[in-house]
Amino acid sequence: MGQYKPKLILLESNDLVRDHAKSILIRAGWDVFCHQVSKDALDMLEQSREYLFALFISNFKLPEMEGDDILEKVKSISPVTQRMLIVPADRADILINAVNKAEIHACITFPFKDEDLIAQAGNCFKQFKMTLKRQRLKRVTAHQNKQMLEIAQKLKKKDDTYKELIEGKKEKKLTLASKIGKAERQKICDMSVSLAGMLEKKEVNPLPNAFYNEFLSLCTTIQDLFTKAISRRQPEPVPLNLEDILGRIRKTADGTLPKDEPVSSGLMEKILNSVFMQSMEMTHQDRKDRTEPGSTGTEKVDHFLDPYFKITVSDDRTKAYIEKIKEFDDNCPVPTVKDILALLREKQLVYGILDDDGIQIWISSSSFAEKIVIAQGEKPVYGQDGKIEYHFKTNFTNPGKINEDGTIDFRERGDIPYVLKGALLAEKTPPKQGRAGITVTGAPITVDEPVDPVFLAGSGAELSEDKLSICAVLDGQPHRDALGTISINPDLIIPGDIDFETGNIDFKGNIIVKGMVREGFSVKGINLTAKEIEGAFINISGDLNVSAGITDSKISAHGHIYAKYVNHSTIMGFQDLVIQKEIIDSDILLSGSCKNPTGHIISSRICAKLGIEAGKIGTSSSAPCKLKIGVDNHIETLKKQINEAMEGSLKKTGVLKSEIRKLEDQDQALYREISEKAHIQDRTQLEIKELKKALPDLQKSNDIIKLQEATHEVRKLLDRAKAAEKALNVIFDTQDKLANQIEQLKTEMGRTEEQNKAHMMEQQALASFSKKELPVPVLTVTGIITTDNHVKGPHTSIMLKENRSRCRIQEITTNENGMNYHEMIISDL
Repeated sequence: MGQYKPKLILLESNDLVRDHAKSILIRAGWDVFCHQVSKDALDMLEQSREYLFALFISNFKLPEMEGDDILEKVKSISPVTQRMLIVPADRADILINAVNKAEIHACITFPFKDEDLIAQAGNCFKQFKMTLKRQRLKRVTAHQNKQMLEIAQKLKKKDDTYKELIEGKKEKKLTLASKIGKAERQKICDMSVSLAGMLEKKEVNPLPNAFYNEFLSLCTTIQDLFTKAISRRQPEPVPLNLEDILGRIRKTADGTLPKDEPVSSGLMEKILNSVFMQSMEMTHQDRKDRTEPGSTGTEKVDHFLDPYFKITVSDDRTKAYIEKIKEFDDNCPVPTVKDILALLREKQLVYGILDDDGIQIWISSSSFAEKIVIAQGEKPVYGQDGKIEYHFKTNFTNPGKINEDGTIDFRERGDIPYVLKGALLAEKTPPKQGRAGITVTGAPITVDEPVDPVFLAGSGAELSEDKLSICAVLDGQPHRDALGTISINPDLIIPGDIDFETGNIDFKGNIIVKGMVREGFSVKGINLTAKEIEGAFINISGDLNVSAGITDSKISAHGHIYAKYVNHSTIMGFQDLVIQKEIIDSDILLSGSCKNPTGHIISSRICAKLGIEAGKIGTSSSAPCKLKIGVDNHIETLKKQINEAMEGSLKKTGVLKSEIRKLEDQDQALYREISEKAHIQDRTQLEIKELKKALPDLQKSNDIIKLQEATHEVRKLLDRAKAAEKALNVIFDTQDKLANQIEQLKTEMGRTEEQNKAHMMEQQALASFSKKELPVPVLTVTGIITTDNHVKGPHTSIMLKENRSRCRIQEITTNENGMNYHEMIISDL
């Protein structure tokens, strides 16, 4: 099979069969891992991420769950792993169900021949390799498409931002270049170059030979000077030809130079000016060539150090290296720190540049030719998503086994987890925040926000103070609902029906009803098991198991729903709906799948994110079905309900705040009245005190009239004080009533705000749940689907124009030239 051994998991409870199959497969070149318990096998499959298992072989009959259910979980954990089922030779019905449910790739009957097992496993390995190859090709294509799209978007954005600016500045650049050239030429023309002054300074004798020799020396010096001056802007030296220079100054009519005319100092001054003019014209022409009309003005201008140094940038753009690749020469002496910095700016390296001292040490050292890190960015630190570790089985055998006739045997409940008070149920590892990085060009390297999973304690469970662990506060069954809430649930057993004798049931635990849930009654709890539901309202956070059927009822469940039939009912569920027979005139919204592979769907409206399986759909006389696949209207409906509830809560909060503010204003006004009445009391007491001081003097003077007047005034003041006190008591009573009303309103507002927080947490939980599974826009029909039935996917739809049998209807997406195209196709099974 190749140079390495492919891995497979063999799940078989029979020791003889397991050992025999293992020895056969090992001889065939497989690396075989054997298990007897489904949980151990599935855990190994889930933990093996780097080296995938090529094949998973399971027997149909196992202790905790059946083989097709196990292989269905294998499909969700590792879709590329091939799935093989071992079934008894006389159970063909098992094979059909396994193909529909788990989409198995191979099947072998027991007892089997050795060569048959080897051949089936070999074919599965070939398919596994082909699947991996297709996946890799899709990933590469998707990555390239994403890169091309990002590049195109960046270029378009940059072009839109700078195009107009570039056009405007190009005009200014040309104008400025013209002005600079003109100014430089005028400066040269205005310069006074005196040969006499130079000769006098150098103390040259005024003899013809001395003049001649000094003239040649001066020409050579000027030529070298200007060659070095412009060597960094153009590679060629300035051509100074004496005859050409003299020809520019003075020519005879026939174009020849007179040889007998002596060279005067004035002529020499003209020669010097001509040299300056020639060199400056060449420099100006070089500038003009670089900015001439027709160029964008943004062309890269090579730096004069480019031939001598090589700069490379790491793949993650956080490091830049520089190395010398050519020895320096006369045209380029050893560069300075400023030269190196200019070269880096030319390459758009602006962040984390090595300091000047470091660059100078490198230039001056003997290791100048070695490659060094010239710029250092900052690498991003990627955050880590939060994780939850559960210390109990979050997925176990359903409470009750479905028999062949569709009924449920309540005695076969399997292994249900049970914990004691104080047990640790779950632990949370909080998310770690990341940190953005910076490239050497100064561009930010963004990192995604880590995921913080929902971690809530329900009834019977308690969240620790640090919000990182949940423990049980009573004995019972641990349960985690679809939105992540963990609770402990004791069982409630109803021996008969839920009717007027029991009333409505609201129990925070598992409910087992031996009879039926009758019309008009409601049940709220965790898991519900019942014989039949008729005209009832069911709201549970776990699984619903109905041995007969559901009629004229409204169902909401976080877990799976099992029933023999559904008739004239409304169902909303987070997980799968599994029906044995018919679904008639019902409205169903599912975040999972609708599985009715042997039944009939008639006149119903079903929306299932993970697809629909049906035996038959529609009849010639019934109203057409409206089926949506790969669309999660269930979550959208819940989000809408939560938003409406939040809007109502916010309005209520606003009303409560307004009422509290009015009452507080009234209370504030009462304080002013209290101040006024208290002031009256104080003034009255002071006046009474003054009058009482005067009474002894009045008594001594025997002034009866004044004494009577003073006594009467004291009585009036006492009456006024009593009236003020009485008014104060009334005000205080009113204040007490206002304080009670304000407290009640604040309590109600606190409850409303808690509801808003709960709604926000529920929104977060819904968003987290919706990301767990990708949509599956597939409808599988094992029987017949009649005309006029309508099938709709996320982007397109189809209406059946003719009857079709044994077909698959699915929406496919193709990408052409960066555009996605969607199409609903029908293919045979």
